[in-house]
Amino acid sequence: MDHFVYPQVASIVKKSSDEKNNDQADIHGRIEYIDQGLRSVDNRMRAIEKRLSIKTFEHDPAISPGIGIAVENTGLKDIHEKMLEIDRKFGDLEKTTQDTHASDTASYKSQLLLFENRISKLENQNKISIGKIRVPIEFSGLAAAIVMFATGYLIYSDHWNVIRSSYYPVAIGILFGAVVLGKFIMTKQGIII
Repeated sequence: MDHFVYPQVASIVKKSSDEKNNDQADIHGRIEYIDQGLRSVDNRMRAIEKRLSIKTFEHDPAISPGIGIAVENTGLKDIHEKMLEIDRKFGDLEKTTQDTHASDTASYKSQLLLFENRISKLENQNKISIGKIRVPIEFSGLAAAIVMFATGYLIYSDHWNVIRSSYYPVAIGILFGAVVLGKFIMTKQGIII
């Protein structure tokens, strides 16, 4: 019996699927038909508008000799006025654009000068002058050099007891701490060396 039920269910599902596809195809066909009708009506309306606009500017001299010229002159006058108005608006827009561009350019230049000043301050912050030459100096490196010379002298003079004592490393730590603290204070206050 199970073997018999499955083919029947499959055929029913297949029929409902085919009916849905047919319904969808029918709906799409009707939509296309309506769309073609609308395009046709749109094309006809454009043709009628074109004919009417041409007839407004044409005149029949036998019926009214001056009306066509008056309509034509009025149309040209309106067009000329609109062109002048557009030209005026374009001039105003051009002036506004130039003013905006000038103010933006001035703002960019002032910001650029500010950045250049900041960069030059940062470049000269850790430099000392030796004659005309600006030489960069690093205080922690200078402190390390002093410690190395002192340690070298103590080793050379055979004072190992000073190096081995706890006071020597504490003194080195205090020296490095003072250098870092001094550097922090100078950076905070903006002092340039």
